[in-house]
Amino acid sequence: MTNLEIAWALAEMGDLLELKGEEPFKVRAYHRAARALENLEEEAASLLARDALEEIPGVGKNLAKKIAELLTTGRSAFLENLRREVPPGLREMLAIPGLGSRSVRQIYQGLGITTLEELEKAAREKRIRTLPGLGSKTELAILKGIEMLRETKEQVPLGIARPLALIFQSQLLNIPGVEQAAVAGSVRRGCEMVGDIDLVTAVRPGHQVAEVMSRCPQVKEVLAREPDRLSFRTVLGVKVEIIMVPPEEFTAAVFYATGSKAHRQALLRLALSRGLRAADIGLVTSRWLAEEEALCKATISTEDNEKEIGQNKGIEAVAGDKEGEEAVFYHRLGLPYIVPELREDRGEIEAALKGDLPRLITLEDIRGDLHMHSRYSDGVETIAAMAAAARRRGYRYIAVTDHSRSLVVARGLSVEQIKAQREEIARLNEELEDITILAGIEVDILADGTLDYEDEILKEFDLVIASIHSGFRQEEGQIMARLEAALRHPYVDILGHPTGRMLGRRRPYAVDVTRIIELAAETGTILEINASTDRLDLNDTAVRMAKEYGVSIAINTDAHDPGHLADMEYGVLTARRGWLEPENVVNTWELERLLARLKRNRQMKR
Repeated sequence: MTNLEIAWALAEMGDLLELKGEEPFKVRAYHRAARALENLEEEAASLLARDALEEIPGVGKNLAKKIAELLTTGRSAFLENLRREVPPGLREMLAIPGLGSRSVRQIYQGLGITTLEELEKAAREKRIRTLPGLGSKTELAILKGIEMLRETKEQVPLGIARPLALIFQSQLLNIPGVEQAAVAGSVRRGCEMVGDIDLVTAVRPGHQVAEVMSRCPQVKEVLAREPDRLSFRTVLGVKVEIIMVPPEEFTAAVFYATGSKAHRQALLRLALSRGLRAADIGLVTSRWLAEEEALCKATISTEDNEKEIGQNKGIEAVAGDKEGEEAVFYHRLGLPYIVPELREDRGEIEAALKGDLPRLITLEDIRGDLHMHSRYSDGVETIAAMAAAARRRGYRYIAVTDHSRSLVVARGLSVEQIKAQREEIARLNEELEDITILAGIEVDILADGTLDYEDEILKEFDLVIASIHSGFRQEEGQIMARLEAALRHPYVDILGHPTGRMLGRRRPYAVDVTRIIELAAETGTILEINASTDRLDLNDTAVRMAKEYGVSIAINTDAHDPGHLADMEYGVLTARRGWLEPENVVNTWELERLLARLKRNRQMKR
């Protein structure tokens, strides 16, 4: 049994002990030991052979005995007893993304829920949000997770696939015989929906990738097992494919698996137009050579050739290149490095030939988050806690934008609550030195196109986001009339999640995205990339169009708790796929410039 497999067993022991209500220090001991095993350079079996298991960080006599039993018998009586003692339904709940053992126990204790059916019913009845620290986002995650457990879908949202991919990458790196492991495919490119998770590993002879990963607790069924490939489906129904190559082929294999196919073929056509073959630029793996052969058999029009040859025909080596890095493949074609998010054959190669690739926004460029919720509405934490979490992320400002009064299900704010919240924000701003809290609101665009508060109230906020939360089934004319009224409103600064979609669950309402962008350009309204992994709205193609129209973008998390502030990275990925640069995103700006840009403040200057 490998270190990774022992770590899986210890982590499960910790989870089951927490479900039983054991002391937190004991639960932490199992999880700490599991992490130590996963990152241990020496195999536990060799430590056992020299009676040195207690040298593992966090492993005492009791845990050493359990590890020894796993190594010598391949099983654990303690773990088997725990599995019998904990209701099966609680163990099933642990498979739901974002629902850890602590939350499952809280639901079990607070609501007496022991099955997935009961959990689903409670989430639909909005009873989960009555528990401390759990909210509407938790209910949505539960419903989505249960749906995934019950039925296999062709695609899953990036917010499900990417964390899984990173977990598998980390686990692969701890398997004997693995030198490198990388996430590739649509996950690496940041696509909003993912068909399967692609991972590439550099392996030495005698590696144990297939043997170990086939026994991973997250694997539901093995779909294919070949000398250089393992394919399986997880308990959530996500398909995973692991490619195994010799170390010398690793970079070319990652480059190939990252895709997209259209981008790969455009590169090969460019090479062929210049008299180069895949091998000439270092792409010598069997998959690259097979794709080149297929491409050579296809007919390429003269028009395409002229487009692809374009400018900059030289292929001089670039100083500082290091063999084994992806950049060298581009440099051998006379191109600068093209980041994975742009590899879709949407003009990135032509832009590279002209030297016109954008300097894409990064997570480090973000200075604040302009859409989040607190306990005043349906958030689960105080404003102070949200501000503290934002400070830890290095932000200089945030906007607290709780729901407006008509959204009763989200405990929308009355006029009296607005006043109390403003007073609290003013007090916090006096106490905090390195972050500013803006008093904002997410105001509902009602079914008749009016906003949920009168202008006299709206003008007093620092910032207003207008969003649709009801009437999704209206005809396009009605929806667009509502959106146009909001976009033209003098006190609406940002249009929130403009199409209303929920990835994998709800289609966009009937909207004309091009018209929304035209209106935003005309009225000076900022459009949002809602970075919540359930939304990613606007999407990448709409974002690129907005950039072309000169529309400013805000990347916001819509966080209902401090943890979801981390969703910002998904919004940034979407922005990068939409070719956005820091200048295009208002929350990369200093606060003074941002405030001056808001529609309400520009109106005052007239």
